[in-house]
Amino acid sequence: MLKKLTCYFSFVVILITISACANKGLPENNVRQNISIPINEQLFSDDGKTFSIQNDVFTLTLAQQQEIISAVQKKQAQGYQLHKALEAVLSTKLANFTYYGDTYNAETTMELNKGNCMSLAVLTTAYAKVLGLKFSYREVNTIPVFEKKNNLILSSSHVQTVLYDADFIADKNTYYFQKPGVIIDYFPNKNNKIGKSFDELDFLSMYYRNLAGDALVENDLAQAFILAKKSHDYDKENIETINLLAVIHRRAGDEQGAENIYQAGLQINQSSLALISNYIMLLRKQQRFEAAEDYQEKLAQLDDPNPYRWLEQAYTAQMNDKTNAAILYYEKALKRAPYLNQAYIGLYHIFRDKGQVKKAKFMLKKALEWTYEIDQRKQYEHKLFSLAQL
Repeated sequence: MLKKLTCYFSFVVILITISACANKGLPENNVRQNISIPINEQLFSDDGKTFSIQNDVFTLTLAQQQEIISAVQKKQAQGYQLHKALEAVLSTKLANFTYYGDTYNAETTMELNKGNCMSLAVLTTAYAKVLGLKFSYREVNTIPVFEKKNNLILSSSHVQTVLYDADFIADKNTYYFQKPGVIIDYFPNKNNKIGKSFDELDFLSMYYRNLAGDALVENDLAQAFILAKKSHDYDKENIETINLLAVIHRRAGDEQGAENIYQAGLQINQSSLALISNYIMLLRKQQRFEAAEDYQEKLAQLDDPNPYRWLEQAYTAQMNDKTNAAILYYEKALKRAPYLNQAYIGLYHIFRDKGQVKKAKFMLKKALEWTYEIDQRKQYEHKLFSLAQL
């Protein structure tokens, strides 16, 4: 059983919709114009449920605070600097941590000693706040992990916490690319590619978006809506939250509201693969095939440098039997990262199913070139042997 290790959700596609939309072109660039996202505030006005949303994300009990302070002071007595003392304590404390796919606040994460990587980043932040350490976050581009549930395809992403050296004093005559510190990463991988850095407000937006994603998976649309709006409050221009809000509107039956949000989102970011993909699905559902095809062509022409986003699109297309699109997206991923054996394997499956044995064998051989784990190599070699019998 594959457990979720999700830091935040990216809604790649809604499987049960076959979409389409207004025939409007994408803007020429991504110039920010303080675009207001047209959220339908009355979407769940008739829902009698009351929702409690956690605002104490980083709050720890006094006993929990004292526990971490005491542990860090012991490390400092051994000669550790403050930020490295916390790193050492985390390393020891989390040795028996259960990497379960739920998102918790700091108090619950410490009490249960479990949670996903978002929960761990929350706990690290809480410790840093107690100790007076400065911190930031950075996104990690890594192999996406997919889960299909409730007619949604979810892809996971990863976040790291950076703890800075409290004793560092910058030289006014020196330029620093980055302040000295340590990276807290609970799932390090040599294939991880560092993405953008972001601050606490962006992180909180990510946190509430993750909770909204959980609610959406459980088909609790009203709760998902409230949490997504809170995420949007922390980061008005985050395209993933905007995409999520559009998805919630569509699933709640407000297709026009969803389209309005997609159009506003495209004014903020014209190159979001997930947003455009979901918009295309909406257009096709409404049988506006000409407009959908226009956006499909624009999607294919995008030049997103992150190969994992193209891998997401390829997986999604393949799951929806869009074979030609999947091939195109796998090729785009490989153009940017020739080492992605997952893309070669995806192409192998497509060509094998199409009876194109020669192409399938070629893709397996390419996957083998970039595979170093013995068990996986044996698996690919067995597949190659089986193809040879054909």
